[in-house]
Amino acid sequence: MPSRRRFLGAAGLLAVAGCLSAPSAPSDRTTGEPADAGPTTERGTTQEPVRGDAPEVSVERTVDEDDYRYVAANDTVRYPAAKSGDTVVQYGYEPFADWARVEGASAAADRVSSLLAERLPDAETLSVMTSTRGEQDGLRLTVALMTHLDRDGDVLSEPSVRRSEVVRATPHSATATVHFAGRTHTETYPVCVAERTIQNE
Repeated sequence: MPSRRRFLGAAGLLAVAGCLSAPSAPSDRTTGEPADAGPTTERGTTQEPVRGDAPEVSVERTVDEDDYRYVAANDTVRYPAAKSGDTVVQYGYEPFADWARVEGASAAADRVSSLLAERLPDAETLSVMTSTRGEQDGLRLTVALMTHLDRDGDVLSEPSVRRSEVVRATPHSATATVHFAGRTHTETYPVCVAERTIQNE
């Protein structure tokens, strides 16, 4: 599996349940801490996500070898795992397929984010995150509508568009093709929409 350090660097991480196949009427948000929550000054709730309704999109990304190096002997990619200033102090290695899967998810998230910025220019609180579906099920993208509350439950910020609008504008899936060191990897990621509320403690 991709290293957690590089995974989190590639895209935000949101652990949520599987997507529903079609949007339903707005429902009450489920309560509880996110599955990957650690020490935090906020608590959050996430509504059950649904798949986007718009057609699939695709993107290609060519990664240069300034930061990464392909190791043909064992089909891995060397990447900077830790830096001190601008100096790399530790390298990590990942199988090419795992590395490319995360790079592809990052490229797909960027594509969906830019697409939603075009389709929903007033949706300032949207963010596109990479989420896990379990070790056997790979990665997916989640478009999150964020509501931020203060300690007393008063709204600090909230989505300026309805979830139904976002679902209609969000592609059902995104296919990313990554080119690196003469190798190519293509993967399709399902795209979901979820509402998330965080509250200061």
